[in-house]
Amino acid sequence: MPAARARGLAVARALARAGVACSLRPCVPSVYGDTALPRPLRTWRPLFYPAALVSRLLHLRDLRHDDLILFQRPMFEWPWIGLERLAARGRKSIFDFDDAIYLNKFGRSKLRHLVARVDHVVAGNRILAAAAGAPEKTTVIPTAIDTDRFPYLPPRPVSGAQVVVGWTGTSGNYHQLASAQEGILRALRRTGARFLVICDRPPPRELAGLRPEFVPWRAEREAEDLGRIDIGVMPLPDTPYARGKCAYKLLQYMALGRPGVASPVGANLEVVADGVDGFLASSDEEWEERLVELIADADLRARAGKLARARVEAAYAIAALVPRYLEIIRRLGLST
Repeated sequence: MPAARARGLAVARALARAGVACSLRPCVPSVYGDTALPRPLRTWRPLFYPAALVSRLLHLRDLRHDDLILFQRPMFEWPWIGLERLAARGRKSIFDFDDAIYLNKFGRSKLRHLVARVDHVVAGNRILAAAAGAPEKTTVIPTAIDTDRFPYLPPRPVSGAQVVVGWTGTSGNYHQLASAQEGILRALRRTGARFLVICDRPPPRELAGLRPEFVPWRAEREAEDLGRIDIGVMPLPDTPYARGKCAYKLLQYMALGRPGVASPVGANLEVVADGVDGFLASSDEEWEERLVELIADADLRARAGKLARARVEAAYAIAALVPRYLEIIRRLGLST
């Protein structure tokens, strides 16, 4: 899952470079679904629960020497926190979340109990922090971008039909792309620009009108594949769940020096300075006009992309955010 990579693995590596010994204990198989397994198994998540529970119980055996445990999302989807209680016993604990998990079944109750149990909460944006309901022990830390892994790429001096508009995400979020499909489609028709999708599964037939080129998501080629696009899009419907999103795909575009067009929902409003380092669009007409303008003007894309990269380096790069994790660790009484 993107959160496991960006808020788990990448942060742990950065903390290790800062002198904090870290060990990772991923749940295998993931209760969020494993795309490497045959389709029937990855479709029905409950099939993973028995093996995932065993995986989590095995993790509890070797925690005795740890000073701090950081939960990146709940350990299990069931509505109890028995595993977290056992894991946090006798040590400091932090709960990190980057999605509106409180909207899941039993989610509000589980979040309330988790927040009460841990010593500190890290939320991916202000909306999630408010949902945690414990401002005295909550810190907002946006999802970090590894700017070495996602380097600035010089923009292509092209326009019109040579321009590539792109979207990346998990297949479960294709409905988000569909929320702006009409405006994007109008822009593509007017300019002849192409549309690229990078995802774990091909687009559904509902998105066929975009005539998307599909590229399977691959971790080892993620930045290279994203570098093929000239403009990134991040549509979101204005729903409670979408407001909890942390703008990660938008930040990926920006790190590469690519301007993004995004819905003014949730963290997108904090990430983008509209008309400066990216663009916001709230209607089909705005999606169409923003994209048409960017497709036609390579200089505008270059200026916005350069500012977008600078914005990421200043506020969203791992190097800029790790000190905030280190400060939390110190506040919990642990030396680093």
